[in-house]
Amino acid sequence: MQFTNSTAAAYGLLAMHAMDMYRADLTNLTPPAAAGLTASGWTIVAYIIGQDTPLIGENDKPIPGPLKMLAANVCYGYLAQRAPGEFVAVVRGTDGFVEWIEDGEFFAIPYAPALALESVTSTPTVELGFWSLYDRMQLITPAKASLGALAPAIANAVGKDGSLTVVGHSLGSALATYLTLDLGRGSLKGRVTACLFASPHTGNQAFVQLFDAAIANYRLFNYILDVVPRVPLGLGYDPLPRRTVIQPATAEANIRAQPACNHHVICYCAMLDYEGTLPVIQSPPADEASSAVCILGPETGKPSLAKQLVADLAGLVPV
Repeated sequence: MQFTNSTAAAYGLLAMHAMDMYRADLTNLTPPAAAGLTASGWTIVAYIIGQDTPLIGENDKPIPGPLKMLAANVCYGYLAQRAPGEFVAVVRGTDGFVEWIEDGEFFAIPYAPALALESVTSTPTVELGFWSLYDRMQLITPAKASLGALAPAIANAVGKDGSLTVVGHSLGSALATYLTLDLGRGSLKGRVTACLFASPHTGNQAFVQLFDAAIANYRLFNYILDVVPRVPLGLGYDPLPRRTVIQPATAEANIRAQPACNHHVICYCAMLDYEGTLPVIQSPPADEASSAVCILGPETGKPSLAKQLVADLAGLVPV
């Protein structure tokens, strides 16, 4: 399928639901489906679990930082089905990620997937913390039975005829990138797409080119005033080539110019499809009320602080 802004916004709300389900009970590996998730026709068939921190260093030692360190696994998202053969794998972001990146140390390591790479002219590298978290992720049933490592377990669930869309926001977008590539290079080749929001850089130029060549259909949305898509800065990291940079002047919603507001997934959804997101803006889930107030209304063409900031930064920072 080809992603329109409206269909992308609908997938973005699935990432919002994944975060809300996690926040409702931080220790529940299989939280009940959010009302908005079931209302849109999706049924959860399995859950994605992982450690709630990207800060894993060499020899499995945690790297100190402002995110809470949890030794136990927590729910990171879900695999859901809406129609026969139609699946979505949704990976949430992490509480505190905007704050964490201010102190984060981004180490690059060679990309070493389970399915070995063919000969390459330049070595792909990935971010150590993101990759270490992804590499440990598992899929479990609603009854908490293990289905195994994430990518092969999802491929088994989707089967030989199904199709899958992988969705992620923030840190979850980085994890979703690795998952999509694993599946796209494996048994779901040609049957996996990705819809990503506010993604930090996931690897070097060789890695993102590998992803771009392997995944025929994906969309990545980064808001120009969101700081997360700009990190890691330098150090050989690059963004995915086929990304859409959302601008305040052409977005469908006017967003309050604050760091957290610039990053919330509900704000991304409103900027892509204000009318389609309006019911959620007007009656947000309890944990999204503080995020929904970041949305000041539809874009009217009038001057705004966000537009002024973009104008002031023009030419000073890369798009």
